[in-house]
Amino acid sequence: MSNDNRPRGTIRLKPTAGPERTAAREMRPPSAHSDTVLTKTVPQASIAGRGVLQVNLNWSAATEADLDLGCLVACADGSGVAVQPLGNAFGSLSQWPYVELDQDDRTGASSDGETLRVNLDRREHFRQLLFYVYVYEGAVDFRRLGATATVTAPAGGFRIALDDSPDGATGCAIALASPGPGGLTVRREVCWYTGTRRSSVQELMDRAYGFGFPWVWGTKD
Repeated sequence: MSNDNRPRGTIRLKPTAGPERTAAREMRPPSAHSDTVLTKTVPQASIAGRGVLQVNLNWSAATEADLDLGCLVACADGSGVAVQPLGNAFGSLSQWPYVELDQDDRTGASSDGETLRVNLDRREHFRQLLFYVYVYEGAVDFRRLGATATVTAPAGGFRIALDDSPDGATGCAIALASPGPGGLTVRREVCWYTGTRRSSVQELMDRAYGFGFPWVWGTKD
């Protein structure tokens, strides 16, 4: 558990079935390609087609920091959930909420980092998806962590650098995805947050993006 007593929340709202972890691991936005980098100038890309969208987080193992990748999922039917390591809320790719986190890398030592997978075959099921990361333990803020988010799908992919953290920031809203013509529209956010004893970074992001989830205290095992 983090030694600064920051509140850490996990929520679940109105699932159609209890989620279980599966064995499966402006302008019109341009289509994503493997070499696309989303920036403040070009913040959006479209992910076309079906299949699986992957959001991967990697950071420097030398920092010995525990970063957590997560996703706030708001569904068209009004249900929602936070998929994240906290609370062992790893989600499911094959059933509700159709978003799954593969593992909890607690040091950055895994070459694969942490990866969220989104079932694009169920894209109409989503209202919006907010991909985020926060410092759980081992670092004061994001500076010098070398964190990068890479988004890939059958139709292409792109990268989002998390290298402009202000002093003291402990969480970042990476990207916001919503259904678009023929796929998902993904918009770079890179909005930084600092958790407090009263509000976790997840709760602050929830308020900023209008998810409206209730939050409770929680820790990792």
